[in-house]
Amino acid sequence: MSLEGLLALGFEPAGVEPTVVEAGRGDDGYVLALERPGMGTRVSLSLRADSPDRADAAAAEAFARLDRLTALLNRYDSGSALARLNETGSLRDAPPELTAIVDLALSMGKVTCGAFDPTVAPLVNLFGGGEPRVPPGAIALASKPGRNQRTGPPPDPATLAEIRDLIGAERIRRWGRMIGFERSGMSLTLDGIAKGWIVDAMAAGLRDAGINDFLVDAGGDIRARGRPETGRPWTVAIQDPDLGEDWPDVIGLHGGAVATSGSYEFYFDPGRTRHHIVTGTEGGSPNHLVSVTVTAPDTATADALATAVFVLGPDAGLGCIEGLTGCECLLVAPDGARHATSGWSALSLQGR
Repeated sequence: MSLEGLLALGFEPAGVEPTVVEAGRGDDGYVLALERPGMGTRVSLSLRADSPDRADAAAAEAFARLDRLTALLNRYDSGSALARLNETGSLRDAPPELTAIVDLALSMGKVTCGAFDPTVAPLVNLFGGGEPRVPPGAIALASKPGRNQRTGPPPDPATLAEIRDLIGAERIRRWGRMIGFERSGMSLTLDGIAKGWIVDAMAAGLRDAGINDFLVDAGGDIRARGRPETGRPWTVAIQDPDLGEDWPDVIGLHGGAVATSGSYEFYFDPGRTRHHIVTGTEGGSPNHLVSVTVTAPDTATADALATAVFVLGPDAGLGCIEGLTGCECLLVAPDGARHATSGWSALSLQGR
C-alpha cells in the first residue's frame, strides 16, 4: 500500500528516533521519558536513574530489544522467523526466542482451558486481519487510536468450516528447537502475547542497566517497577472503550504489569461484531464484553489472560482470574456495566 493510502486509513508519519517527552533532574534523580512507534502502536518508557548517561544507555538497550524481537515475531514480515514457520509449516532450528514464546503461549492455553489459542491465525486472516496494521518496512508510521476499522462481508459458512479444521493448539508439535504443524494451512498468531512479551524484555533490559524505577507502555501493555517519585505509585488509566475520557478506572502500580484487550482496537465491521479477538470453537468473535483489563506479575501473562478472559466471557473469565495468584481483572460489558475480581478494588485510585 502506498504512503498516501496509509495516511488515508489514519496512519500518521512519525520519526524512527525516540521523541523526548521529559528529561531533567528532579528531587529523586534524573528523569527521562521517551516514545516512538513500534509493534503497530506507540511505545513509551519513563524511568528514573542516577545519571543522564545511565538513563540514555538503558533506554537505548530497551529500544534495541524492541527492534530485535519485533523482527523475529512479526508474522506480517516474510523475513521473520514466525512468518517462515507459517509459510513452511515447520522450523527445525527455530530461534530460542520463538520457541520460548510459543511454549509460553501453549502454557497459557492450558491455564485458560483453551481460551487462549495461538492457532486462530487463519480465522483472524479470514475476517480481514491478514494484512499488517503497520507494514513491516514502515517503522516511521504509527496507527492513531480508533482508526483500525476494515469493513468487509462475513465469510461464507463453507469457508469458515474449512478454516475451523485448521485451529487447535493440540496440533502444534514441539521438541527441542523444532516447531511444526500437523495440518497444512495452519499458522500461528502471537498477537495476543508477543507485545507483552516484548515489553517484558524491554523491562529486563532496563533492570540489567541498573534502572529500578520505570514504566514501559506499548499501547496499553504496561510493565512497571518502583515509583516515578518517592511516595507515589505509577498511575495507569484504563482505556475508555469509546476512546473518550470516561476511564473505567485508574489504578496505581508499584510493580508488575497490566494489559487491556478490547473490541474497539481492531475490527472488521461497523458494529464491531467481528474483531481481532476470535474463538476457534465458535468460529467468530465474542461480543459479551467490550474491554478486559488484567493485572499480573508480567506483561506477557497479562496480555494473554486479557485475550483469554474476553473469549471466556464474564462469569468464566472472572472465575479463571480469581484462581490465579497475583492476578486481578476488570471487565466492561457492552451496556457499560463493570465487573471485577475480589482484589481489584485494592488497586483502584478512584475515590481516594
